[in-house]
Amino acid sequence: MNKKVKKAYDKAMDYYEKGKINRALEICEEILLEGLDNPEVLNFKGLLLYQKGNLSEAITVWTMNKELNNDDTARNYIKDAITDEKRIDLYRQGEQALKQLKVDKALELFKSCAESDFNAIKVNTGMAMCYQKKGDFYRAKEYVDKALGIDKNAITANIIEKELRENGVYSESKKSPKGFLIGITSLFVILAITAGGYLIVSKLKNKNLANNIKDIKSNEVIEDNVMSDKSKDPEVQEKAEVNLDTTSKEATKQDDEDTNFNKQKLTALIQSNDLDGVYEQLKNVKEESISNEDLAIYKQAIKLMKNEGISKFYENGLSYFNQNNYADARTSFNKAYTYCEGSSIKEHILFYRASTSLKESNKQIALIQYEEYYNQYPKGVYAQETLYELALLYKTVDKEKSKAYANTLINNFPGSIYINDNLVSIVRS
Repeated sequence: MNKKVKKAYDKAMDYYEKGKINRALEICEEILLEGLDNPEVLNFKGLLLYQKGNLSEAITVWTMNKELNNDDTARNYIKDAITDEKRIDLYRQGEQALKQLKVDKALELFKSCAESDFNAIKVNTGMAMCYQKKGDFYRAKEYVDKALGIDKNAITANIIEKELRENGVYSESKKSPKGFLIGITSLFVILAITAGGYLIVSKLKNKNLANNIKDIKSNEVIEDNVMSDKSKDPEVQEKAEVNLDTTSKEATKQDDEDTNFNKQKLTALIQSNDLDGVYEQLKNVKEESISNEDLAIYKQAIKLMKNEGISKFYENGLSYFNQNNYADARTSFNKAYTYCEGSSIKEHILFYRASTSLKESNKQIALIQYEEYYNQYPKGVYAQETLYELALLYKTVDKEKSKAYANTLINNFPGSIYINDNLVSIVRS
């Protein structure tokens, strides 16, 4: 390697180390225009293509190096790259699982992909997205940093980084201003153990995205009264949602005989930390009906629900959701929802509550709940999924609203994995 080529090669390497992979690739190509007798440059170019996920192009470059320069390193790269063929399919499966909210399954698939550096930008971004959706924001940061370390201009990785910064993950204190991140990480560790660990494949039925879309199309159209002007009023929506929830299946299961405040029973339940029991004791009791004598124990019970109850109910809901037990998931998420106002996990509760309703084909309720989520968290962790579902749900009943949500997803999240042919067809309709 002559001095001029060495200088250019070092410059390309420097760009790569700074996360400017495309610029490094351009310099390699400029060097090779003057001759292909530079095995180090050819191997480096192949590695850059390899990390970008361009496997066939990388192999082509290494093959050229092997044949023209009899390079042993290139031979080894080609040999090792053969096993990466299967990782292309694994990555696609991971993307599909993520679209279907099978986060644990997606994470497992991405981890299998991460056994090599192939497609490293997208794989690390996918893992960051999984951990972000699990609420484990610091693990998400770890992987988004890896992706941006290779390509600082990666669109989706930059979007995730921006969201993590807004949650205080990149602050020096390493503590979210909402006090949420550490606590929710522990919650998901517990959930992972309960569900069998992050690396165990979920026993979910593999309904793919096409089946979900077909299901939405084939089910009966959302009732006109849900789409009326009145239903668009937030106050009316809230009342409608409450009515729907209180007439749902769990209402017939739950014992509603205890309509009066029972101080002794409630005290015993608090002492035994029986969160479900405390919830049942409180559900039909209004604060204004509590005497001054009993007010302290009532407030203690409410505090227990807000501090520990919603975490347990949410954790249980996620566990049921991942087992396809949507009836019990709905019950648990509704319990968490009752006391989630002001909580740092409210966003997660709202989203999975809506997703559970959709899984049960309660599309009227799901639509209201997804809109509740989006109205409160337009830039939230689940904004992309929510916009996608709203676009599909409105498709058969209000094309303009469907198109508006689809356009918002495309404009606000241009690198989203949810931008597909189905979404584009809505925009063009």
